[in-house]
Amino acid sequence: MPDSYENVPHGEPKPDVPRWDPAANVPRWQPPVQEASVVISDDDAATRRAPIARVSPLSQPFDFWRVHPWLVVWLCVFLAPVAVVLLRLADEWGFEGLVAPLQWALLAFFAVALLRGVLFSAPRSAMRLGVGVAAALGVGAVLLWPMTQISLGRVICPSRAGSDRGVQAAAVALQAWQRGETGSRAWRGGEPDAGWLETARRIRLLEYQLVETGCFDRVAPIDAHRTWHDFRVTIREGERAPLSKLVVVHTVTESGSWKITGVEGPLP
Repeated sequence: MPDSYENVPHGEPKPDVPRWDPAANVPRWQPPVQEASVVISDDDAATRRAPIARVSPLSQPFDFWRVHPWLVVWLCVFLAPVAVVLLRLADEWGFEGLVAPLQWALLAFFAVALLRGVLFSAPRSAMRLGVGVAAALGVGAVLLWPMTQISLGRVICPSRAGSDRGVQAAAVALQAWQRGETGSRAWRGGEPDAGWLETARRIRLLEYQLVETGCFDRVAPIDAHRTWHDFRVTIREGERAPLSKLVVVHTVTESGSWKITGVEGPLP
């Protein structure tokens, strides 16, 4: 081994000796990449080959109804007032012929929805079934009663009420009053109101004339089966002078015939 660096021979390498240049872009050797063997099982292949089941958008509401039948029932119950208002709008806008078919269609849909809920809950719990049906019917009645039974005044009847509208039945009561009879056959149930009988016995009817006839207004479509009739009557009580008063006769149709349900008056 040399004693010092100076004794080591040095100099430029020969031209034929290869040199390493770091800046040169020389591709380097890379080890070969072995492809990993992938084993596909029969189950994976079957899963990949299975087509994706597509659900029709038209069937989605029915699938929801099948899983949640009582939710549909309660939607019908709480949307019933909205349906009543829409029916009244159709009646006011001149679509009177559609009111009755739409009413029956909505009632049929609610009956089907309720039946679907009954069939869904019957195998599970009879108590829950009874409570659900009673609650749905009770809440529906509470929501619809003010819209159908509370009168908002008197209006002219729609054309679907027909031409008679109970005028003939009301006239029968006044004719009987003029003759001193009860006119029982014109009253609903065949029995006149007791208060009216007392008035008819105490006051004598001299003449009468029909003034106006109409129906009772409400939130729901106007009920053409209940009507009122204003009569201008001339009456005499005892030995007093004749007076001109107003009598209002209420009528209702039952099984195709009009019957009297009450009489107001004589009014000033």
